[in-house]
Amino acid sequence: MMSMNAINSIAYYAELAKEDYYTGGGEPPGKWRGLGARTLGLPSLIDTTSYRRIFNGFGPDGTPLCENAGDNHRAGWDLTFSAPKSVSMLWARADETTRKAIQQAQQKAVEEALAFIEQHAAYTRRGKGGHLQERVAGLIAATFEHSTSRAQDPQLHTHCLIANLAPRSDGTWGTLESKHFFLWQMASGAIYRAALANGLRELGFEVEAVEGHKHFEVKGICQSICQFFSKRAEAIRAQMEAMGVSNAASKVGDTITLNSRDYKRAVDRPKLFASWQADMDRQGFKAANIEAIRQPDVLPIPEPLPLQHILDKLIESQAVFRLQDIYAAVGVEAQFNHVSRLDIEDTVRELLSDNAMVSLGLDTCNNRIYTTKDMLAIEQALLRHADNMHANSHYQLADKAIEQAIAQQGQQQGFALSDEQVEAVFSVCQSGLDIIQGRAGAGKSTSMQAMRLAYESQGFSVKGATVARQAAQQLEKDTGIESTTLASLLNELGKGNSEAKFKDTVILLDEAGQLATPDLLQLMQAAHKAGAKLVLVGEQQQMDAISHGGSLRFLSQRQGCARINTIRRQREAWARTAVNDLRGGNAKAALDSFQGRGLLHIEQDSQTARAQLVKHWQAYTEANPDKESMIMAQRWKDVKPLNDLVRKVYQDQGKLGTENILAECVVSNQSLYFAFSKGERVRFTKNDYQRDFTNGQQGTVTQVLQLGEDIRFVVKLDNGRTVSFYQSDYSDEQGRLHLVQAYASTVYSAQGSTVDGDTFVLYTTAMDRATSYVAGSRHKDKCHWFINGQELDAQSGQADKGQTPDMASRLKTLARCMSINKHKAMASEYLAEQKTEQEAEQATEQLTKKTNDNTLAA
Repeated sequence: MMSMNAINSIAYYAELAKEDYYTGGGEPPGKWRGLGARTLGLPSLIDTTSYRRIFNGFGPDGTPLCENAGDNHRAGWDLTFSAPKSVSMLWARADETTRKAIQQAQQKAVEEALAFIEQHAAYTRRGKGGHLQERVAGLIAATFEHSTSRAQDPQLHTHCLIANLAPRSDGTWGTLESKHFFLWQMASGAIYRAALANGLRELGFEVEAVEGHKHFEVKGICQSICQFFSKRAEAIRAQMEAMGVSNAASKVGDTITLNSRDYKRAVDRPKLFASWQADMDRQGFKAANIEAIRQPDVLPIPEPLPLQHILDKLIESQAVFRLQDIYAAVGVEAQFNHVSRLDIEDTVRELLSDNAMVSLGLDTCNNRIYTTKDMLAIEQALLRHADNMHANSHYQLADKAIEQAIAQQGQQQGFALSDEQVEAVFSVCQSGLDIIQGRAGAGKSTSMQAMRLAYESQGFSVKGATVARQAAQQLEKDTGIESTTLASLLNELGKGNSEAKFKDTVILLDEAGQLATPDLLQLMQAAHKAGAKLVLVGEQQQMDAISHGGSLRFLSQRQGCARINTIRRQREAWARTAVNDLRGGNAKAALDSFQGRGLLHIEQDSQTARAQLVKHWQAYTEANPDKESMIMAQRWKDVKPLNDLVRKVYQDQGKLGTENILAECVVSNQSLYFAFSKGERVRFTKNDYQRDFTNGQQGTVTQVLQLGEDIRFVVKLDNGRTVSFYQSDYSDEQGRLHLVQAYASTVYSAQGSTVDGDTFVLYTTAMDRATSYVAGSRHKDKCHWFINGQELDAQSGQADKGQTPDMASRLKTLARCMSINKHKAMASEYLAEQKTEQEAEQATEQLTKKTNDNTLAA
């Protein structure tokens, strides 16, 4: 892997460069690498004097090379390239000759990555305010090979320190623009791993894919020996758990890795190798094991990279991808095909020139972006069906019928619709495809109820659908529209008699923004074929589809939509204002409101945050037995322990049985273990049409029995039906049960829900504007927020700088994370923007020409 951190103090790295640090069998001396080092005429080996001068902005002779040379100069960045764990095990166990060969392969792989970074990610600024960016003529890199983790486990890794100093093409010098290093981090890491895999194969070792084909390990190195020497990794994982971080390859993960270091002890490699190998011998991993997996006479053969597979991976979850993503995808595949960095460059050029690839220009960060013709074909088919359905006048109702329905609803509910709600009802009764966008809690459901009355009065039927079962139940409750999951609806539409069954039918799709573009196309095709009308309801500011999102936003821009903006769900005005602030990216104002009312709880660590959330939830539910409540978190990693804590509360109260039958379960492609007892609240996680189970359906366990290796469940569903089944009949190929506890929910699953009471949110810094907005708008009364303070401090950098956390900086960090916009875009959006820009340029040219002609005529 490759991690990145700014060099905050050159003193630590200067210690690495001392000549006496490497005597007596210690680590090898550092090496100057990079075209910038060559420009300065630096020798291969690093000396302390030149090292200090260069990382302070001076040349090796002490001449200042940039304006701010000296103690206040930003030193640079530490790019750390760590070999896979199995490579470190192989290296530590191997004989001296093989060990040196592996070190050479590691050094070559780092140099390949450095050359790649020089070619693609090395930029400087110049001009007034530094607004102009240009490529530099090379980088100055100090590489240090290290052998151990801080816990003295074998870990072959190289610190590649990039000096914040580089030559320009005109002979001047400038500082670096570091954002490009981060933009190209994934691609650079893939280039390193591909080069290292090549080097190992050339030594006779075979590599195999792990982690969903993203990384490699050496084939034949058992996992048990890797785990035995993983004390450092376990320490990092423990601190990540405390901070609530799931991804080590992130800014916070890098900070944890940096801050969890023990004191760097002097290294005596010969003694370490003797100690490691003695431990390995005791674990049964001996020198003979290395010889058994090595085939030195088998020459690796380069294989062509699978272009179509790479294209498929690029659009697997997104319609638009960057040039960096292409390089990363090719680099990942190159790990297993024995191709060089130049082959990777050739493959990327081949992909870019392929007829299947479509250039979309630049995104807002000036990244070159692309899509594929296959993805565009899906989007264009979606737009064609949308146009055809929108042009269908069969579903246009007379104004009088709509007015009567609105009046009827007003009488039934005892209050009149607002002007914007009335306008929305008229808007969705005009064509075969209409769209309503409304803020969370703005009364979309009330408008839909009036729409139902209007269409039913004219002999049409109305059906509702949502992605999640829970949302479908809420939709039916709020609107009176018979509703089901989208999967069930598509199953019905796919049957042979769909045209007869769905003729003169209005299909209302709620939370339409959660639907991926290919899935929305499938629904449109089926609805269009059956002659049905489609109403899309949702809001583009809420959570997108997990993959290929953005269709609701683009369709709304393209053909127009009705909008309902006045929020009505929250009972108090301040709460409605706070929801609007979350929606608009003004999280600081919302947080001030929450804090002023005692609703913001920043705790010591993730475990304390979870415990305090459940404690407050329990106090609320006991004090308000007639009120509803909901517990939410973004990730199942957090939902699971929240479920455990709530379950313990219920067991302590005697509301749950004590069977505690353990089962391996699966949800969102994740394996989790849950215990089940009588009285357990459960959620089904997979559609099963034969048994009439739907994903998201909830119920209560009335009986659970362990029958040998199988488990029998009897569940009373919330709709009143009782079902029974065996684990073996409702499991995947690996035997994992499609059932989980239902005390807490992911925010994604909660979208579309309304809670007549308080909600309790476990916030993590990966929750962006849309996720925070959805989480903070489900309640009618209050929303309580629980946050891990360690995670906030790591995000702000306070922990890294040794500063004492203060509430002001924590709120600032929290507001920044809550305001980040990560909405996805359709490829067609960028094409539309290009067309608009071209038309504007043509209009300007025509106006200029006309003006010039008039001037000449005068």
